[in-house]
Amino acid sequence: MFGGEWRLAARFRSWPISAYLLVLALATSIPITACAGFLAYHFVAESSQSRKVEYEDRLRLMRNATELRVANIIEDLQILALSPLLAAGRFDEFRSHAVDTVKLIGGVAIALYEPDGQQLVNTRLDPGTPLPKRTAFDAERRAIETGRPQVSGLQQAVVDGQPIVTIAVPVRIAGQIRYALNVGLSPRYLSTLMDDYVSGGLVGSIIDQQGILLARRPLLDGDDLIGQPTIPAVRSHVGQVSAWWIKAISRPGVATYTSLLRSDQSGWTVNLALPREAIDGPLHRTIEWIVALTLFSFVLGLALARLLAHRFLAEFSDLERYVSGLQNGVVSPTIGRIAEVNRMKQVLHLVGGELASALRQQRDLLDEINHRVKNTLGTVQSIARLSRSSASDVDHYVAAFEGRILALSEAYNLLTENNWVGADVRAIVERTLAPYAGPDRLTISGPSLLLPPKLTLALSATIQELSTNAAKYGAFSTPSGKLEIAWTGQESGIVRLIWIERDGPLVRKPTRRGFGTKMITRMFGAETGWSVNLDFDPDGLRCTMQFGVEADDEKDVRLTG
Repeated sequence: MFGGEWRLAARFRSWPISAYLLVLALATSIPITACAGFLAYHFVAESSQSRKVEYEDRLRLMRNATELRVANIIEDLQILALSPLLAAGRFDEFRSHAVDTVKLIGGVAIALYEPDGQQLVNTRLDPGTPLPKRTAFDAERRAIETGRPQVSGLQQAVVDGQPIVTIAVPVRIAGQIRYALNVGLSPRYLSTLMDDYVSGGLVGSIIDQQGILLARRPLLDGDDLIGQPTIPAVRSHVGQVSAWWIKAISRPGVATYTSLLRSDQSGWTVNLALPREAIDGPLHRTIEWIVALTLFSFVLGLALARLLAHRFLAEFSDLERYVSGLQNGVVSPTIGRIAEVNRMKQVLHLVGGELASALRQQRDLLDEINHRVKNTLGTVQSIARLSRSSASDVDHYVAAFEGRILALSEAYNLLTENNWVGADVRAIVERTLAPYAGPDRLTISGPSLLLPPKLTLALSATIQELSTNAAKYGAFSTPSGKLEIAWTGQESGIVRLIWIERDGPLVRKPTRRGFGTKMITRMFGAETGWSVNLDFDPDGLRCTMQFGVEADDEKDVRLTG
């Protein structure tokens, strides 16, 4: 069960190299594509925003131009309304001035109305022609009632019925409003106001207060559509101060953005529309290009990942075959096309050679361990036998045997920490003496000397015996006792170590040789040039040992009884 769970977990945790390459391709291509897309979109959006600002400014300019023209006409009419001929009732003479003014303005006609709608002057009719009375003259009536200039919507001329708009101003005589003076303007006249602002696919129009077209540019199939209602999307906003970016469908069926501004002066609505494609088209095309580029990058990443994965898998398969063949012997690897795999093969080749060498060393090490175990068992056997001969009872025997085994174990720990290459004299001395005395009672001096493993065991056992003896009978048995250990090394490889106890109890020479004395003298008397001297000075035990550091480590240092 556990094997199946492990395989299932490994399947979800591990991906094939093609998947990693695909992720790498996506991780590199998508950010680049996204960055390029963002820059392109930002550039196009900024361009579209500039187009919007230009469009809005054009609409404001067209509204302002219309208001300026109306203001100029009102000013001309107000000047004409100040003529003294009107106060004198000399209407025929006034008519000649009105004719000149209407030509200056470019209107259809100038007419003078009484409050009941009766015309007194009409520049379109010949002098002496009976003048009609008008019933629908709202702009003129408002001018008389309010005393302010008024602008009408689309209406029909009294004379010939053509569509016109009128601008009327009140005429004051002796401070009283007596008449209304107006000028009629044709829709074509209004259309010319838009010629400088409606171009490049734009559609402009001027709409009266009722939503009726007063002027439009460009013409639709040669028809200016004057007098017809504007499209519903625009008509629903007529009368509002402004409306921006209304989605609409033009009369020819083109989707447009249309915006409008109302003129407070005339009450007309000035409208300007442009195709939505001009604003949204570049953005939409940019998004389409971004999507296409992303898909292309994805497909290209897949293709490259598949190609590279095939190349990698071929190299890894060759690496797997090489690793499997290492169990039959280390051979030189073949060089492939991927440098990292080649380095792995070279490393495996080196490791394989080192592993074969390590196996040989392991066999040698096992032989060495067997030899050391035999020596250790022989040492333990000697310790057991000699401890028995020097013990007075079983408890004494167990305590002595346990202490010497622990000392031997501590020496082995020290050698293990140094990978059995040996141990320094100072480390042996400090480690062995640590349970018996602190630095305030010890004086240790000597150069750094590395002893081989067998000599490390011998010196550790010797210092353990001397320390045990000092704890029972010597310097360590009293609080005032002190110990000095010093050693020197010679170029010949001979080491001289001195053990000196002071301030302890009075020392007496023993009447018989115990285990410690036997072990020390036998271990350091077994080799040529080695020696040990125990001096039982009454002031404190002195032990002088001399041994060679370069002695053959293969020689047994045994405790023989």
